[in-house]
Order: sequence, then C-alpha cells, then structure tokens
Amino acid sequence: MKILLVAVGLQLTIGLFAQDIVVFEKGNSLVLGSTTSAAELKDPAQAAFLAAFKADLTKPSGFKGPDKLSDLPKYGRKVPGATGDIKYHSSFHGGFVAGVTLEGLMPNHKYILTLNGGPDRAGNDQLMETVDHNQKEKYYDFSTITTDADGRYHATFAVRLPASRYDVHFYVKDTTDFKIVLYHDFFKFKVE
Repeated sequence: MKILLVAVGLQLTIGLFAQDIVVFEKGNSLVLGSTTSAAELKDPAQAAFLAAFKADLTKPSGFKGPDKLSDLPKYGRKVPGATGDIKYHSSFHGGFVAGVTLEGLMPNHKYILTLNGGPDRAGNDQLMETVDHNQKEKYYDFSTITTDADGRYHATFAVRLPASRYDVHFYVKDTTDFKIVLYHDFFKFKVE
C-alpha cells in the first residue's frame, strides 16, 4: 500500500512539468535544456545573464514567498478554481527571477505574464510598454505561456530588466480578452 501511495504522489508531482526560461527581451526568450548555450549567444550581457541564472538554478539564492495569487475584483475576470503563487528573489544581477505556479485555469490555453508598475512606484519608468488609459503607468508583458491539459503551469523565469528598484504588480492575463485572471499586489525587488 505504501508503494502505491508513493507512486501516485510521484506521478502527481511529475504531471506538472516545470520549465526554466530566460527572457532577454519581449519576443526573445530561451527555454533551458534547448540546444542554445551561453557560448552561442552573441550578446555578452545576455550570455552573462544566462550563466548567472543557470548558476542560481544549481544553488538558488533565497526566494521570498511563495505568495498567493488572487483574482482582481474590479478590473479582472474571476475564473472559478483558479489559483497560483509566485516566489521571487528580492535581488538579482541583471534581472528579475521568479517561480510561477498556476492551477485551475483553462486547459491548453495561452496566458500572458506581466509586470505592471504604477506612476509613483519604483521601476515604473524602466518597464517597456505604456497603459492605454494612463500614459504614466507602464507594464511589461514578458512571456506568453500555455497551460497543460489540466489547466496548470509551472516555470522559473529570469527576466532581464534595467538596474533599478522595482515595486510592481504581477498579472496573469487571458489572451482572448486581456482580462487579468490572477494577480499579486505590489511587491518589491531590486535588479543590480
């Protein structure tokens, strides 16, 4: 009986496939384990960031969290049963490192992961895109992800960002209507 329970637990754990992803800039990312190595990157800053992330994966710095994600009542769309969490480094050289776990979303569906600033918040001016209805508020849609057949997703991201202190929201947005389905309120980290 104990062997059966261990086997079932192992099977459930393995079912949530985890990826390690480096985001150099919007539209330019690398899933670790693919054929590209740091030596193949032409940009020395990208190669150094990739090498630092790989070293961190081997012996991670301390993560803050995991912090629960929730629905955004006023501006979002509630997805019954959707849950998730984010854990992150409070400081990292060259970018932002975070582990994201999502569950209860639509199966095999695309979502956008976003860092969203605020006009008076640290790092807002370092984010790449401007909110349509508020030109002073910036955001960065850093990755489009696809959930598995059970509506789950798990990955650790290293997102290159300019050196600064940041105080941002984290959003999970549905690609069909761009509504926020999960979010984390303002949290702080530093890019060295």
